Amino acid sequence: MVDNSTSKAPKNQAFLKQMDQQRLNKLCNRVIDLRGKVAGECQAYSFGGKTHYLDDRGYLIAKQLLDRFNGSYTVGVYEALLKALKKLSATTQVTNKTATKAILTSDKEHVQLIAFDSQLQRKEPRISFSTPVDIHIADVLYHAATIDITTSSIRLSLKRAYTLEQGDMVAVSLPELSATLSKVAYKIIKITHDDLHSYLILARNRQDDHKVTNWFDRWSQQHNTPEHLDLDNELFNLASVFYLRLYCQAFTSSFFWLNSNDSTNTLQTCHMTAMANESLQVLRQDDGAFDLSLLPLHQVLKQQSAQLVLITQQAEQLTSTAASCNNAPAVAALLSWHSQQQDSQVLLLQATELQTDIQSFASEIAVIAKHNSDDAQAFQQCLTNITTLITVNNITSSCQHLQQPIKADRPEKTEFSPVINAVKPTNLQHNTDRENQRFFIKTEVTVNFNNQQFTITTNDVSESGLALSLTGNIDIQQGARLFIEFVRWQTLTKEVKLHNVPYIVRNSHFWDGETHLGLQRDSRACARSINKFFTTAIELNKEQLVENNTHIAISQQSQVFASLLSAQLTAIPLYFGMDKENKRILQAVATTDGNLALTKHDLWLSLQGSITAIAELIKPLADNSESYISFGLYCYQDNNGRWHINSEHDFNNAVQKSLFINQALLHQHHHFFHCSISALSLNAMAEEVDLVQQLAQLRNHSQHKVKQIREVLTKLFAVGELTDITALLTAVYR
Repeated sequence: MVDNSTSKAPKNQAFLKQMDQQRLNKLCNRVIDLRGKVAGECQAYSFGGKTHYLDDRGYLIAKQLLDRFNGSYTVGVYEALLKALKKLSATTQVTNKTATKAILTSDKEHVQLIAFDSQLQRKEPRISFSTPVDIHIADVLYHAATIDITTSSIRLSLKRAYTLEQGDMVAVSLPELSATLSKVAYKIIKITHDDLHSYLILARNRQDDHKVTNWFDRWSQQHNTPEHLDLDNELFNLASVFYLRLYCQAFTSSFFWLNSNDSTNTLQTCHMTAMANESLQVLRQDDGAFDLSLLPLHQVLKQQSAQLVLITQQAEQLTSTAASCNNAPAVAALLSWHSQQQDSQVLLLQATELQTDIQSFASEIAVIAKHNSDDAQAFQQCLTNITTLITVNNITSSCQHLQQPIKADRPEKTEFSPVINAVKPTNLQHNTDRENQRFFIKTEVTVNFNNQQFTITTNDVSESGLALSLTGNIDIQQGARLFIEFVRWQTLTKEVKLHNVPYIVRNSHFWDGETHLGLQRDSRACARSINKFFTTAIELNKEQLVENNTHIAISQQSQVFASLLSAQLTAIPLYFGMDKENKRILQAVATTDGNLALTKHDLWLSLQGSITAIAELIKPLADNSESYISFGLYCYQDNNGRWHINSEHDFNNAVQKSLFINQALLHQHHHFFHCSISALSLNAMAEEVDLVQQLAQLRNHSQHKVKQIREVLTKLFAVGELTDITALLTAVYR
């Protein structure tokens, strides 16, 4: 006998499924109202002949479901939407806003990150101001309110938004500010959430709409007062500028700014510190200039790719050989030959293309023009001409103990042409405020130093100092004392004796066959009558004298080039300091888009374990802020997530280094760096007088935070610079 109940079961299930499908396909008359039920802002949307109130997430889900049901608002759409929202509500993870922190951190558990490539944006005042904002993306509208505003960015808050993401392009309107600000294009560069709200940072390109930019610039200036400024932001911005200035005091790279469109005056300007100058001594000629014919600058310009250069001595003559860093066999051959030489030097040249927005530096150019319009015009033309920044690093100290074949072939000598024009290198001098005005005074003097005597004419003179140039490469160090006799002026007065007047050397550099000196009179060692003579002589003749204001142009130009440099750096600046317990730490790392330091946070925390050993290497530099050390730094992360870090000083021979590097190459995450470190002088922060004054002005508004910033910055004792050489060493060991 057959059990009919068993055969009927599948039929019943099919019947019930068909009935349920018919139910789901029926048009729905229910209204969906999420107001008060979700954290996000609910807007009115019409579909199925009804008006529904949905947040952004609910609306996008509804759109997808309506498409699935051929545009009809059915029971299936209604039930699926509620089910999806319930599921998402249960699984949504919330990112809470971070608690208020100190402006700067100074402990080994939190390495401070300084975004160097935001320097240009930081020039804009950030105004704390609340006003309604409409945000449009596709057919969704969000209502928000601003927290603060700059010309290039807006920070705002809105009810919890679920579908906005970092990188989204949105159209923004600020109806209560101006009709000009209607559907302005912005990009979401950061988004965070708490339980009820979302917080966005939007950024725009200043060049996209000059009318909008000009409106914001004018509005920002009108509201640039303490009550409207975001003081925490102002303090952090000011601290960031301090970090940039300290880097500019201590970098060991050399920076060449070039015009690829001019074969005659290709090199526009060049920046070096004393440490960078020392690193390129191999290129020095007898007249103090650098032999740039040994560098493939034109080749780097043309190919826009990094080049490795080997400088060797052959038959009492320097020769150079270059290899493209993209050519691994050529790099391996060049470094293998270097390993078998005694005194060869390895230089790394890297290129970055530039497009300078002159308008961003209008204020600096205006300051120069106020004193000399010709200088301002020449500087503006220089900025317009620059197309490429080439960075030169001497990485010889990181190319020791390399794995090498039994015998390496001598690379062929490379001729680089055409010869590039020479430009006198300068350092970046942001703060050049002078105690006394200098004047272009040419007067005959006799200089006495170490039993040597020079009779020359001064370049300029002030109440307390003077500048002059001596023929030849004279070994006169900063801080040395010399004595000057004012030959001509002595014939004009019998009231004082103007011979053997003591001066202290404040700066000295050799270029184009001359030693250029900046001198300050040792007024404490002079009779009162001598000090009074210089003060009176300048004051009585001031109307006839021509002021030397080159320091103003130098200061403004330095600020511009430092801003450009901060946005283009591929090296990673490191800052070494002391924590609250006076233990040495890696206090801060500067990030740019080009150096990728932001992606290596775990590495920076792990590097804290090596700071004590690194600090021991720096000790010999404590008494000389114009010297540096350099070495290789090798890192890899094992399968357990632990970083292994060794420096060049941890290897006794090539075998040990090869074992470590080969082990590193077996792991996915590995980095090899050339590391250079320069000691900071005890008054490195105080030397930036203009920034110290700005910080003091903000003290009345936030005394505790200003004090904390000063404590962190004054405890910095060295600045480092990491240059990535991973690809170069990988070419040798693979």
